[in-house]
Amino acid sequence: MTGALRSLFALAWVASVAALGCGYRSLAGGAGDVTVVLGQSHVPDAAAADEVVSGVRSRLARDGVTAGDASYPRVEVEVLRIDEVADGVAVVGALPRAEVVRVAVVARAYYVRAPGAHAERDTGDVRVVVTARTAGTASQALFLHGTMVRAAARRAGEALGARVLGHPMPSDDLEM
Repeated sequence: MTGALRSLFALAWVASVAALGCGYRSLAGGAGDVTVVLGQSHVPDAAAADEVVSGVRSRLARDGVTAGDASYPRVEVEVLRIDEVADGVAVVGALPRAEVVRVAVVARAYYVRAPGAHAERDTGDVRVVVTARTAGTASQALFLHGTMVRAAARRAGEALGARVLGHPMPSDDLEM
């Protein structure tokens, strides 16, 4: 094969690969309005579920995907669970008290183009953990707990939005 023929073949190969692409279609590129809805929530905390949905909307908006008012296409969100772990338990007076609390929100999302269509871009389970040191009275601890749950839920929603958009994310827990 001559050098000119080899160059022409290489140019044709590059053009065909560029035309076909890898099959990836950006959700931000041409999706237009996308509705974000809560599909299911398996947690009793409605504020946490709302924060996950708000986090997804916020992340999509940053990439130019606007919130739609039609029912489809849409991103459906499932809030699976809230995990809570107390670390460094100390006895204060006669009662045990956690010195550090970790709250995790586990959720998933997927893109649906039309009613009855198969789910696309399933994120899998995303778990975001928020850690805080406790102090103060029981009412302050209760306020801190609610704040931690909402923060973890919002961050989980933003992580879900990034995954639905196709942005690379670490596969293990997101510790924040």
